[in-house]
Amino acid sequence: MVNDSATRYGLISRFFHWLMALGFVWMLVSASARFIDKEAAFTKAVFAYHGQVGFTILWLAVLRVIWAIIQRPNRPKNPFAVKLGHACMYVLMVAVPAIAVIRMIGMGRGFTYWGLWPILEKTGVETAWMKELGNTFHGNLGWLLFALIIGHIFFAFKHSHSPTDQKVLPRMLGKTL
Repeated sequence: MVNDSATRYGLISRFFHWLMALGFVWMLVSASARFIDKEAAFTKAVFAYHGQVGFTILWLAVLRVIWAIIQRPNRPKNPFAVKLGHACMYVLMVAVPAIAVIRMIGMGRGFTYWGLWPILEKTGVETAWMKELGNTFHGNLGWLLFALIIGHIFFAFKHSHSPTDQKVLPRMLGKTL
């Protein structure tokens, strides 16, 4: 089943969800390593791909938001708090990497996606407000997004193992309720 339904998420929604979950695990590992010790060999190895994975998350998030809007009438009905939490995560999934791109532009840095596709040309010209926006918000909003994701995981398990709550985890695992 490609489309979402009232009882479960479809193949495309699950693809976006789980692929992005893998990306967020990478981002959490690389950001945490950098926070702990910038100079460690492990940090340098994993952080080298932080921007590549982040840019992947950006375009996947945009596609995911478009898909969510298209599938909105088909999706399982959720309480307001769930909708609000998901909306916050969607906004941050786009905003955090977009702010990083703005910072790269502001730093005059170039960016080639996975070494194949040039996205930003190196100018060497710095734009202070863009650089400052990125320095101020990218990391802080990234940590906020991780906190929301941890809450998301917690509540998915909580509601899936409660005898009185709806079983939400099977919806994203492709099982019909």
